[in-house]
Amino acid sequence: MMIPKEKIEEVKDRASIVQVISEYLPLQKRGHNHIGLCPFHSEKTPSFTVSDEKKIFHCFGCGETGSVITFVMKKEGVAFPEAVRNLAKRYGVIIPEARPGGGADPRDLLYLALKASTGYFSDEFKGVGGKTAVSYLAKRGFAGAEVVNRFGLGFAPDRWDGLTNYLRKKGVHLESAEKAGVIVKKEKGYYDRFRGRLIFPIADARGRIIGFGGRTIGSGEPKYLNSPETPVFKKGENLYGLFQAKQNIISEGSVIVVEGYFDLIALHNHGFKNSVATMGTALTAEHLRLLKGLAPLIYVLFDSDEAGKKAAVRSLELFLDGEVPCRAVLLPSCKDPDEFLSREGPGAMKEAISKAAPLMEFCLNEFRKKTDISTPEGKSGYLNRAIEYISRVKNVAERDHYAAFAAASLGIPVSSVYEALKNAQKTGVAGAAVKGAIQARSSNNLKELTILKVILKFPELYNDKVEAGIEAFSDPLLKEAGQTIAKRLREGRGLDAGALIEAAGTEEVRKSIAGLLFKDDDGFIEAPERMLEDSLKRLLNKGKIKTTTEEMIRKLEETGRTEVARDIKKRVETVRKERH
Repeated sequence: MMIPKEKIEEVKDRASIVQVISEYLPLQKRGHNHIGLCPFHSEKTPSFTVSDEKKIFHCFGCGETGSVITFVMKKEGVAFPEAVRNLAKRYGVIIPEARPGGGADPRDLLYLALKASTGYFSDEFKGVGGKTAVSYLAKRGFAGAEVVNRFGLGFAPDRWDGLTNYLRKKGVHLESAEKAGVIVKKEKGYYDRFRGRLIFPIADARGRIIGFGGRTIGSGEPKYLNSPETPVFKKGENLYGLFQAKQNIISEGSVIVVEGYFDLIALHNHGFKNSVATMGTALTAEHLRLLKGLAPLIYVLFDSDEAGKKAAVRSLELFLDGEVPCRAVLLPSCKDPDEFLSREGPGAMKEAISKAAPLMEFCLNEFRKKTDISTPEGKSGYLNRAIEYISRVKNVAERDHYAAFAAASLGIPVSSVYEALKNAQKTGVAGAAVKGAIQARSSNNLKELTILKVILKFPELYNDKVEAGIEAFSDPLLKEAGQTIAKRLREGRGLDAGALIEAAGTEEVRKSIAGLLFKDDDGFIEAPERMLEDSLKRLLNKGKIKTTTEEMIRKLEETGRTEVARDIKKRVETVRKERH
């Protein structure tokens, strides 16, 4: 069934937008608002702003905007009803759960099957059959380790129907368990996906179990087996250990990324609790989005062999696109972090991390090693490849640093590198022109911006003359935003920030209104009546628009705004009757 409108409003009122968003990225108090790095696009300077008072967020970089419900929808990838219900459960808002046909939300059934499966694997780990798993962990240096409990490790016995029977007894729908990836359906029925394996439960950023990884204890293949892609689990969009590491990442101001379950658990076991792991896949742009809002610096531990070095070079493009600072950590003499920690200890790991070079420097060194720079052709080839990456560094100071680094590697003047950079960056002129056009547009429409900002801050000043002014706006985007605001004021519904944004007809108008709402606290409005009157006078006189009520109504009718004209006529008649 549809969620009642009053329940949606109750969720918005009760939910703390700052508290909810803080679970996904760190926010800092700045005046009336909170700011942080936008989770929806790459940036180094915070432009993502959250207002607890207005209960909305807005990014001045990419334009994303909305309420706490909108944020949950975008970050969790869920539909509006599920976002509302998730928040309602958290803040104690009771919403009728009946649906057409009486069925449950399919995703809820998947989470239920995954949670029940976690219980089964945990019970088996603690039982007699789990001694095999405990013994295996002891051999790898995790005997009695707190980290085993922290990550909720489990055990899947070598049976075809252990979990299947368990879920059936618990009343879990086997169809849902199959969709969750824990059991498999064949012609003869269902059977367990994970058998004879140490189990690693995988949680999302909120702590919900979304899948499992299994490591064979015997000699079976494959050595590692992950849950398949499901509606709640995608390897390229989730990181193992993120839920456990999130607070440590924020407090440390950095995150360590490795590949694999045991490397991750080994790091946590030795005190590096700001670590996460990919699961059989290279880092993705979505992984970086998850991390960049939590920490300003990422350390990636690459294998020291040729494959690891190639992976480091491949990842450079990803970090450049994401504008995320990265340090490349290569561990000498060992293949992976688990082995390194066992042999060298946490002190050596800490030193390796502290000495890690920026990923760009590491890659430039790798380019040099593979190029004969003693020849003119070699110098040219190295410079061309270096410029390909350096030109994509947006920060001027960083770009100059790497230009000097490349020049020193080649033994040429840094001016030569700058010249090459200029040629490579000519394609960036168009972007600068667009930015300049946008700034000019804002300057040219200062009167229109002023009118909207004053009315948003002081809605009691709204009158027929303001209505005429909005209709005379030259900027179509500001005009549509103004009409949205005016309509709510005419109807006496007030200017609740969230409702105002949702009432906007297009995404562009929503972004415009959000920007105006956040900028109304910047000390700009000192004498609202005078500012409004002056802006209206300049706007209306410039267009030679008569400001009599009759002329205004006539022009509204001519431009097809008959509903507005009719409403103003009614109000004029009401005022006349009151005067008589």
